[in-house]
Amino acid sequence: MNRQDTKITAMAFRCRADAALGFENVDEGSKRVSGYTHTDLVEAGQVCLPDLIQQGERDHVRQQIQDGINRQGSFAVQFSMLTKDKTVVEGILIGKGIFSTPLIMTGIEGYIIRMQE
Repeated sequence: MNRQDTKITAMAFRCRADAALGFENVDEGSKRVSGYTHTDLVEAGQVCLPDLIQQGERDHVRQQIQDGINRQGSFAVQFSMLTKDKTVVEGILIGKGIFSTPLIMTGIEGYIIRMQE
Protein backbone atom coordinates (compact mmCIF):
# COMPACT_ATOMS: atom_id res chain seq x y z
CA MET A 1 0.00 0.00 0.00
CA ASN A 2 1.38 3.41 -0.91
CA ARG A 3 0.77 6.71 0.89
CA GLN A 4 -2.04 7.76 -1.51
CA ASP A 5 -4.04 4.65 -0.51
CA THR A 6 -3.88 5.45 3.20
CA LYS A 7 -7.23 6.59 4.60
CA ILE A 8 -5.91 7.61 8.01
CA THR A 9 -3.13 10.07 8.82
CA ALA A 10 -2.04 11.50 12.17
CA MET A 11 -0.04 14.20 13.87
CA ALA A 12 1.50 14.28 17.33
CA PHE A 13 1.21 17.50 19.32
CA ARG A 14 1.89 19.18 22.63
CA CYS A 15 -0.21 22.15 23.82
CA ARG A 16 0.35 24.64 26.60
CA ALA A 17 -1.77 24.26 29.73
CA ASP A 18 -3.58 27.56 29.25
CA ALA A 19 -7.08 28.56 28.18
CA ALA A 20 -6.03 29.01 24.53
CA LEU A 21 -4.40 25.56 24.27
CA GLY A 22 -1.69 26.99 22.02
CA PHE A 23 0.64 24.50 20.33
CA GLU A 24 4.14 24.10 21.78
CA ASN A 25 5.15 21.41 19.32
CA VAL A 26 3.72 19.43 16.40
CA ASP A 27 5.34 16.83 14.19
CA GLU A 28 5.55 16.72 10.39
CA GLY A 29 2.10 15.12 10.18
CA SER A 30 0.48 18.50 10.89
CA LYS A 31 0.54 19.50 7.22
CA ARG A 32 -1.22 16.29 6.08
CA VAL A 33 -3.75 16.36 8.92
CA SER A 34 -4.67 20.04 9.15
CA GLY A 35 -3.02 21.81 6.23
CA TYR A 36 -1.01 23.89 8.71
CA THR A 37 2.78 23.63 9.00
CA HIS A 38 4.89 23.57 12.15
CA THR A 39 5.65 27.25 11.47
CA ASP A 40 1.92 28.12 11.28
CA LEU A 41 1.01 26.27 14.47
CA VAL A 42 4.04 26.69 16.73
CA GLU A 43 6.31 29.50 15.59
CA ALA A 44 3.64 31.94 14.33
CA GLY A 45 0.93 30.66 16.69
CA GLN A 46 -1.73 31.34 14.02
CA VAL A 47 -3.95 28.50 15.21
CA CYS A 48 -4.59 26.90 18.62
CA LEU A 49 -6.11 23.47 19.23
CA PRO A 50 -9.72 24.75 19.58
CA ASP A 51 -9.40 26.54 16.21
CA LEU A 52 -9.13 23.12 14.52
CA ILE A 53 -12.49 22.06 15.98
CA GLN A 54 -15.71 23.01 14.22
CA GLN A 55 -17.40 25.82 16.21
CA GLY A 56 -20.50 23.86 17.28
CA GLU A 57 -18.42 21.02 18.74
CA ARG A 58 -15.86 23.01 20.73
CA ASP A 59 -17.68 22.90 24.07
CA HIS A 60 -18.24 19.13 23.82
CA VAL A 61 -14.60 18.46 22.89
CA ARG A 62 -13.30 20.78 25.63
CA GLN A 63 -15.50 18.93 28.17
CA GLN A 64 -14.11 15.54 27.06
CA ILE A 65 -10.56 16.89 27.41
CA GLN A 66 -11.37 18.33 30.84
CA ASP A 67 -12.90 15.03 32.00
CA GLY A 68 -9.68 13.20 31.10
CA ILE A 69 -7.54 15.83 32.82
CA ASN A 70 -9.71 15.80 35.98
CA ARG A 71 -9.13 12.08 36.44
CA GLN A 72 -5.50 12.41 35.28
CA GLY A 73 -6.25 9.89 32.58
CA SER A 74 -6.51 9.99 28.83
CA PHE A 75 -9.29 11.25 26.59
CA ALA A 76 -10.49 10.34 23.12
CA VAL A 77 -13.16 12.20 21.20
CA GLN A 78 -14.37 12.15 17.62
CA PHE A 79 -14.90 15.61 16.13
CA SER A 80 -15.29 17.57 12.91
CA MET A 81 -12.01 19.30 12.10
CA LEU A 82 -11.52 22.50 10.14
CA THR A 83 -8.47 22.38 7.90
CA LYS A 84 -6.46 25.39 6.75
CA ASP A 85 -8.56 25.65 3.59
CA LYS A 86 -11.75 25.52 5.75
CA THR A 87 -12.66 22.00 4.62
CA VAL A 88 -14.49 20.01 7.31
CA VAL A 89 -13.07 16.51 7.82
CA GLU A 90 -13.61 13.81 10.44
CA GLY A 91 -10.99 13.50 13.14
CA ILE A 92 -10.23 11.82 16.42
CA LEU A 93 -8.41 13.63 19.22
CA ILE A 94 -6.54 11.39 21.65
CA GLY A 95 -4.46 12.77 24.47
CA LYS A 96 -3.49 13.11 28.09
CA GLY A 97 -2.64 15.92 30.47
CA ILE A 98 1.04 16.15 31.43
CA PHE A 99 1.61 16.90 35.12
CA SER A 100 4.83 18.02 36.85
CA THR A 101 3.20 17.26 40.21
CA PRO A 102 -0.22 15.76 40.96
CA LEU A 103 -1.76 19.26 41.01
CA ILE A 104 0.27 21.12 38.38
CA MET A 105 -0.50 20.43 34.73
CA THR A 106 2.21 21.63 32.33
CA GLY A 107 0.63 20.66 29.02
CA ILE A 108 -1.44 18.30 26.95
CA GLU A 109 0.12 15.76 24.61
CA GLY A 110 -1.61 13.61 22.08
CA TYR A 111 -2.53 12.80 18.52
CA ILE A 112 -5.01 14.10 16.04
CA ILE A 113 -6.07 11.42 13.61
CA ARG A 114 -7.66 12.48 10.33
CA MET A 115 -10.04 10.13 8.59
CA GLN A 116 -9.63 10.49 4.82
CA GLU A 117 -12.44 9.82 2.37
